Amino acid sequence: MIEEQYKEVFEILNFEMTRKDIVILGAILKSQNDPTSFVDFEDIRTQLAIKEGGKKGKDSLIYRSLSGLERTGFIRVDRSKHKHGYNSDVGLIHEVFRRELNKKTSEIEEELNEIDSEIEYISNMDLENLASDMILLVAGKQKIEKPIFAEGWENVLQLIDDKVYSHVKKGDLVRFSLEWLSRPDMITPLRLDRLEKLMGNGVVFQGLEHNKVTKKQREIFKKFTLGYRALGYEPGLRICERKDSTYQFVGRNDDGIVLIVSENPMSATWIPRSANPDLVDNAIERFDVDYKNGVDIVDIGGK
Repeated sequence: MIEEQYKEVFEILNFEMTRKDIVILGAILKSQNDPTSFVDFEDIRTQLAIKEGGKKGKDSLIYRSLSGLERTGFIRVDRSKHKHGYNSDVGLIHEVFRRELNKKTSEIEEELNEIDSEIEYISNMDLENLASDMILLVAGKQKIEKPIFAEGWENVLQLIDDKVYSHVKKGDLVRFSLEWLSRPDMITPLRLDRLEKLMGNGVVFQGLEHNKVTKKQREIFKKFTLGYRALGYEPGLRICERKDSTYQFVGRNDDGIVLIVSENPMSATWIPRSANPDLVDNAIERFDVDYKNGVDIVDIGGK
């Protein structure tokens, strides 16, 4: 039983007893009179011949194995004389096993950590989405993105960040309605800086209001617009008066819109075009018509 355990350990460390260099290590140990004595090459060849029934083996292979045993640390070599001496003892072998066991343990722990990560990744995977995504990939179709709902001012603004601002690049168009922004205090310096950065990266902003906000609100919007224009950007902000209600949203190109569905409590839904193309196209079409017919906020007086 103990021999089988050792055999398993030797295999894990790649020190099987049948390996040529391990056989030669055995020949050295058998040739030594005591742990401190050194044996020469001829002693090793003689011992190998005894083990292998008179076959001494090629000298080049023996020398190669001796070099490997020295590199590994199994043997020490005395080169002070013309004939080199070779020696091994339990201390050397113990040190090799200690080092190799630590190395192998670290490798196994690393493999286990990778396996744990893979298990966690797989266990958290949505199998329904995985199956549908595979069908889409095989069929060569685009994935239908799902709508996402958010409630509360902070969550709605975060939804806009995640679905609109985080995906736009140079030349992209952001359309935004203004009536729903009844809390100008939510337009923080951090958000203003982000808008400035996006405009600096070439993102186009078009704002639209239907003459339904207070004079104070409009002055705040005008102040922000003029501030950006003074920095060299060209955000559009137009007023197009209409009596009926229309969509309130922030949109990313024609890809989708964050639609404001309620102002009390504040709530919104990200609607990708793939999920509801009729609604998204209709909202954008109405916006574009009103924006074209609108008057720049700088050229219109307050209420």
